[in-house]
Amino acid sequence: MRSPRVAGTGTGEVGATDAPVRTPGATPNLAPAGEFGGNEDGSTDIVISMVTQRTFLRMTFADSARPTHHTPDAAAVTAAATTTAGSPARAPWWLDAHLDLAYLHLGGPDVTEELPDPVTRGVSLPSLARGDVRIFLGTIFTEVGAEAANTPWGYRDHDDLHGAHAAGVRQLEMYEALERAGRARIVRSAADLEACAAAPAGSPPGIVILMEGADPIRSPDEVAWWHARGVRVIGLTWAKGSRYAGGNAAQGPLTDIGRRAVEAMDALGILIDASHLCDESFDGVCTATSSRIVATHSNVRALAAPIERHLADVQIAEIAARGGMVGLNLYGKFLTPGRPATLADAVQHVQHVAGIAGRNCVGLGSDFDGGFAPADCALGCGRPEELPALAAGLAQAGFNHAEQTAFAHGNWLRTLRAVMHDAEQSAVNRMSLGR
Repeated sequence: MRSPRVAGTGTGEVGATDAPVRTPGATPNLAPAGEFGGNEDGSTDIVISMVTQRTFLRMTFADSARPTHHTPDAAAVTAAATTTAGSPARAPWWLDAHLDLAYLHLGGPDVTEELPDPVTRGVSLPSLARGDVRIFLGTIFTEVGAEAANTPWGYRDHDDLHGAHAAGVRQLEMYEALERAGRARIVRSAADLEACAAAPAGSPPGIVILMEGADPIRSPDEVAWWHARGVRVIGLTWAKGSRYAGGNAAQGPLTDIGRRAVEAMDALGILIDASHLCDESFDGVCTATSSRIVATHSNVRALAAPIERHLADVQIAEIAARGGMVGLNLYGKFLTPGRPATLADAVQHVQHVAGIAGRNCVGLGSDFDGGFAPADCALGCGRPEELPALAAGLAQAGFNHAEQTAFAHGNWLRTLRAVMHDAEQSAVNRMSLGR
């Protein structure tokens, strides 16, 4: 979900500022990265040795792991897209790390049906099936504010605990209803994840539930309740901040209850999403936990407007050092300021992340329909059916088929598999110890 426009910023982003790139509280020293592998599931393997330091960042990459970095021109990407689209046998399926499906459904029209106006909207279960999106992180997106309070997804203010909770539960129940109707499957375990990955095209998609903004959690003690209901990823804040952390449009630290929430998430193996955290809160999360973190739908600050909605290079390195992932957001103004974004611009963000972290640390987090229309995305890739064009752009930039497949689903699949497996093993260990 992008932030709403505020007059005067010229960026389409709440509170856009020329914030300098700051070094997070814990920055990694990366030992030489391993070779890019091409596993059968499309994932790539890398071995990272991290020594956490506080004052500087030093990264070294093996020559064999350093990707060739050239930016394709838009015409070449378009030509390559035509070729890829005509070769469905080679087209990878997709795991999209950020879709506001419940929010879209509550706002109408019904996401289980064909869209009545495909110009203003691009995401529905039929369109996801046509785009071969077999797994996605479906958000519980809630919005704070007096105006938002009159919507099914809104609540009055950060003290409106029950309003925020009810808004979150409303979206959770929507995903549960989809599952009961046989239209989707909530991914609660590593076994669920593998089953969805192995299912043939056209099967009900797997939904990993992601809470975008933690205000629906009335206290850190309630994290376990949300986990029991299926939430597996939590972003502590949206743009406007929360009781737990500062957002990119509402500066502030990780709060005391934010630290307690991180501890509760760690105990249950819930993955932390750093998207929308302001730099101070990003630092706070990195200090509060040594666990894996991801940014499901964030782009590169060095290539877009210098605002904290995007990731500084040092933050990308921190995420990679922890075994995390960065998901490419396809909203045009998050790709390049001042002109319509092209597929080549999107590919440049992927290359930038790969140049810092390796091609195994980047995937898709489209945020399709996240407060904007298909036409507002990178040209030629504004809806699920158009994702093959993105794979073609990666091919034009030198990504081989295994690396395209890793971007499309393998990298996220590997990361989610590891998170869920570790959480399940920890639960077994606690039971064996009688805790």
